[in-house]
Amino acid sequence: MYLPKEDIYKSLKELDVGVSQSQPTKFNELPYINFSISNNDVELDLNNNILYQTIDVKIDIWSKDSVTASELLSKVEEKMRKKLYKLTYSADIPNIGNVYHIVSRFKAMKGE
Repeated sequence: MYLPKEDIYKSLKELDVGVSQSQPTKFNELPYINFSISNNDVELDLNNNILYQTIDVKIDIWSKDSVTASELLSKVEEKMRKKLYKLTYSADIPNIGNVYHIVSRFKAMKGE
């Protein structure tokens, strides 16, 4: 079974920004990325072996300005595409004070 967390974390850390699997209660640095696996579903064959997994990943991007957040989304999309994840959704979330937020979702099918 493919476990995506470490693979995604390492790829996102290559962007030289803060990365975590969960959202911090307080940002010590911006821009910042947090992610979570929202689905990791397996499809089995008749012998109970994994044929493939459907993996959904939610990635939140936090920044001091909208332009930086959008540029970071582009870089995240490129990293995820190289790992065979497809961007399925992204949206700007109304900012809170001086923190801008983009939410995005990615999907992949990983075979054994």
